[in-house]
Amino acid sequence: MIIKKRQLLLATLIIALGAAVFVNWYYTRPDIESVNADASETTTLPQVQEGANLGDARYVISTDATLEDAPAQAKANEYFASAKLRRQTAHDEASEALNDVIKDGSSSETVAKQASEVLEELANSIALESDIENLISAKVGCENLVILNRGNAEIIVENGSLDDVAIVKIKEIAVKQTGYPVENISITEMEY
Repeated sequence: MIIKKRQLLLATLIIALGAAVFVNWYYTRPDIESVNADASETTTLPQVQEGANLGDARYVISTDATLEDAPAQAKANEYFASAKLRRQTAHDEASEALNDVIKDGSSSETVAKQASEVLEELANSIALESDIENLISAKVGCENLVILNRGNAEIIVENGSLDDVAIVKIKEIAVKQTGYPVENISITEMEY
């Protein structure tokens, strides 16, 4: 049995994802955080830095996230990573099938031309999905997944990131990038 490059790459990505999930779980376990919380309570005295310069970087601990949010955030990160991997795999399989039709000598010229056009549409769709995701991340600041399918745009965002302003920004980005009417764009907030 010959292992193809794509299968090897997919196996490597799955192992890397598993390792990332394990490391995330390992460092966000409640017993580790409670030990760290106990240690930080004993050292709450302010420290004065001698010779500090204006603009020096300092480590700041955020109090926005609570211990209850960590498992939910890990679940959301895992969902988005696996969804993007599944989407990429589906795109790769479709692209490979279209390339096989194009390269097949027994395919008629019209079939090869149609496959080439569909392949070009797929490539444009992939690039557009990525562009929209990057713009939403930059302008709204949330993890998201964009799925373009036959004139419709499905946008999934992480829980707690939608408000009226965010919805307007996301729809504005999607309409501007795709040219789809607003009614063909749906935004779903992930529930976890």
